[in-house]
Amino acid sequence: MSDCQIIDTNAATIGGCSLCGNKNASNLGFRRKRDWLKDRYAEGLRYKVLRSAKSGDIGMIEYTLGDHAWRPVEAKGYLVIHCLWVKGHHKGKGLGSLLLDNCLEDAQRSKCRGVAVVTSSDSFMAGSALFLKAGFVSVDRLPPYDLLVKRLQKTAPNPRFIVDQERLPKRYRKGLTILVADQCPYAAQSAGRIAKASRTLGLEPRVVRVRSAKASRELPTPYGVFSILYDGKLIAARPISATRFRSIMRGNADACRQRVLA
Repeated sequence: MSDCQIIDTNAATIGGCSLCGNKNASNLGFRRKRDWLKDRYAEGLRYKVLRSAKSGDIGMIEYTLGDHAWRPVEAKGYLVIHCLWVKGHHKGKGLGSLLLDNCLEDAQRSKCRGVAVVTSSDSFMAGSALFLKAGFVSVDRLPPYDLLVKRLQKTAPNPRFIVDQERLPKRYRKGLTILVADQCPYAAQSAGRIAKASRTLGLEPRVVRVRSAKASRELPTPYGVFSILYDGKLIAARPISATRFRSIMRGNADACRQRVLA
């Protein structure tokens, strides 16, 4: 689209931008995401908005240095993409490639080893097609998640997942625990829905805010910014609806009853 430009944001300008498609400044997730971004710029994070003169903000890309990535990956010297999004009816017009090329150019200027991204068929993460088309390759996999990389330095070591699926479940062995980071503006809303739904089931949830990149890399899922644990078991690795949560809990109750009857 000829009327589009990529806007590089900073702490002073981010408040006037759409955040991952969310424009409601009174929304809790929007406010937390905005404040989260303001704290991240000093670490080298880049949040770029694709803005159309006619349609406003229609896309975005967010990435940061590997040492500060809010994904459980080891990617020193790489840029790690957190999110790449283009608004629904603007897809298929090369705008995702435009945002990705801008990131790759940034990596080259900064003499980074390359660019890495965690992809999934899940709607909360970017799919792999755009990246594979741009020359990325899969270097690690934890289904349904793939770690894709485009190396800019041929001798650079590949990034890898560092997901520990036992550490936090052992820490939260009893009850319901929701671990949520402000990196995703939709996570706060989901956490609130799950907490409300859990109380209707007689559970008092523990909501733990994930406040650092290091803490996010300790979550037991490649998504890295949201997890639900119940009695030491991971039952959801991304934001889910209250309906889906209740279905999962019914499944857990049924499984318990079957074990008792066996």
